[in-house]
Amino acid sequence: MNLNRLFSSLLALLIIASLMVSCKKGGDNPNAVVAKTVLVYMEANNDLRYDALNSVNRMEKGATGINGTLLVYIKTSSTKSYLLKIKPDADLNRLVSDTVKIYDSTLASDPQTIKQVTQYVQTEFPAQSYGLILWSHATSWAPPVSKVKVQSFGEDSGKQMDVIDLKNALPDNLDFIIFDACSMGGVEICYEFKDKAKYIIASPAETLSESFPYQNITPLLFGGNESLAAVAKGYYDYYNAYTDDRCSATVSLIKTSELPALAAEMKNLLSEKKPGDQFTRSSVQRLDYTKNFPVPNYDFGDFLNQNFAAGSLTTINAQLSKTIIYKAATPNFIGVPISQFSGLTTYIPYTGDGNLAYYKKLQWYSASGLSRLFGM
Repeated sequence: MNLNRLFSSLLALLIIASLMVSCKKGGDNPNAVVAKTVLVYMEANNDLRYDALNSVNRMEKGATGINGTLLVYIKTSSTKSYLLKIKPDADLNRLVSDTVKIYDSTLASDPQTIKQVTQYVQTEFPAQSYGLILWSHATSWAPPVSKVKVQSFGEDSGKQMDVIDLKNALPDNLDFIIFDACSMGGVEICYEFKDKAKYIIASPAETLSESFPYQNITPLLFGGNESLAAVAKGYYDYYNAYTDDRCSATVSLIKTSELPALAAEMKNLLSEKKPGDQFTRSSVQRLDYTKNFPVPNYDFGDFLNQNFAAGSLTTINAQLSKTIIYKAATPNFIGVPISQFSGLTTYIPYTGDGNLAYYKKLQWYSASGLSRLFGM
């Protein structure tokens, strides 16, 4: 066994043991209303468990002086999950945060679990505003399957969560949602979650398992909405500083209130098309880099450029600029060039598409006018 991996395994066991003995029920003052409560929901009962524990340690390192409450729901084994209240600690070899609740026999990928956890958090740790970070595996809007190596969102004991079910389980009073997970920066995902949060930060391509640099960005999570661009930039800057294949990152900050106008502009464009018309797909920039990724993710802007006359794109490009507050991409992703990057991905349906039955369930399908081409 690799010695670094062995050390990580032993460290993880020590950390998990510390969770069991440092239980502290509820908040110090459950009725106190703070400026912001941020919940990180970590589905890590999978091959990301060590990365999850490392992320929690980095949150502790970055938590000094935050203006609010940072909570982490974490599941790294099949038996128990924990709700932690993050405490500042600069030592990355230990975990000192308080365990405020222990859950037995819960499936993190069950929408009812995340619904119960978010409701508990907002009841027991009330705040003027709320943020949510969803941390796990993900594969955009792809339907969940029974035996998985990748998933729609999350994985617990091989079980996945459908993104529509996830959306329905979440509260609708969030300032932001950050997807610390692969390929959730698609227009379909952002539109599906537009009524849940004012802003979304996500990666249109995959994310490396090293995750967001919480040691740097944690204080920014508790600033105003204007600090979210700095969160996204902090993610990009962290990976862009690498000089090897880890220099691989895409990230976007989406203002969700602008998404209906983007859908309306898309619908206007599609009025030029007739049912049965096929889109150009083969030459459009792909932003999925995992082998056998379940659904292709195409750059939204490149899709527009290759399928519509340049003169007809003025208004939708202007709306795209209003929708995407911040975007950045490294020149390559794990060695593959990124030549086109608009800040969003999209799926490109076609006649006979086996994914179409599920794709039709997504709100973007109807709102964007694709339903006129491929049927309801």
